[in-house]
Amino acid sequence: MKHSHDRRFDPADRAGLTSEQRRARWNPPRLLTLAGLQPGQTALDLGCGPGFWTLPMAEIVGPQGQVIALDVSPEMLEALAAENPLPHVRLLHGELPAINLPDAAVDFIWAAFVFHEVEPPAALAAEVHRVLRPGGRIAVLDWRPDAQSPSGPPRADRLSPQQAEEHLRAAGLDSVRQIWHNEDAYLLSAEH
Repeated sequence: MKHSHDRRFDPADRAGLTSEQRRARWNPPRLLTLAGLQPGQTALDLGCGPGFWTLPMAEIVGPQGQVIALDVSPEMLEALAAENPLPHVRLLHGELPAINLPDAAVDFIWAAFVFHEVEPPAALAAEVHRVLRPGGRIAVLDWRPDAQSPSGPPRADRLSPQQAEEHLRAAGLDSVRQIWHNEDAYLLSAEH
């Protein structure tokens, strides 16, 4: 998957983001459940793209919950809208680190492969803290700097789990821990 010079994913390459091969590699329902997403929650998918994580999130939260899918790319949001028949998915256009939601608006935030794209990461962590409800949780899935696979952004653009943890803690989030990893990525969880 190609990243442009400004670290954003190129919308022209979006087909690879929803491939069966990618689905088999990442197993979204498993990772989302492991991260703590539950039925009835209001969840935010940061950098949702064409909905690879959004649609499994919507299945988990169910019709009593809501998923807010945020992306900077109108093309990605249009692709998601074309695939999404679910009324409990709300599309939101915006550019991180700003999150155009009120304070304490969501129970769960999923940030898959976006933390490394946002400058500065500390500003995104602060926004996450602001929009999470007390007791809410963020899950950060991102590329390991020492990954063996050629997938993902340049190694120099990646955040280590320790760097991501530092940003989350500095923003006031607690109980930061690594809950999963493989040879290419790590999954951190933190609570408000």
